[in-house]
Amino acid sequence: MKNKQMSIDDLKDHIVDFLKDRSQGSLATCADHIPRSSPVRYYLGNNMNIYILSAGGEKFNTIDRNPKVCLLVNTDYIDFRQIKGVQIFGKAVTSLQKPHLFNEAQQQCRELNEKAAQLHDLMVIKVIPEEVVYLNSLGDGDRTKQFLKLDKVVEESDEYRSTKKL
Repeated sequence: MKNKQMSIDDLKDHIVDFLKDRSQGSLATCADHIPRSSPVRYYLGNNMNIYILSAGGEKFNTIDRNPKVCLLVNTDYIDFRQIKGVQIFGKAVTSLQKPHLFNEAQQQCRELNEKAAQLHDLMVIKVIPEEVVYLNSLGDGDRTKQFLKLDKVVEESDEYRSTKKL
């Protein structure tokens, strides 16, 4: 299986287009060595920031103790050769920590303006991306798997994977 490579601008465009085409994902958090994953609806803001509206839940307490999160957005899983997805690793802040986040989300995400009256009582999680993993293995068997980190594209390699701290 070949690994296609894109320029940084093309990679960013593919990531943003993929995220715009979807609205649901799974938010992974971890605190006290207990991982959790929550289904969420997200809104894409500027600079690939992600805004998640929620009625609450344990994920807010978990983020307060450990702000590192991962949002997974993907197509339906057929098999490992037929999947497309984005993993966004970053730091999260919540409206419990920063009460202005709903207004910020509303300014950056037009679709929230139409629903503002219904959503204003909800809490907000903002995910600030640090690294994005893009995978596209749909189609002819060739695949694209690239890492976007601090505005540079990093190729998948054993050396890169060994430097990752889990």
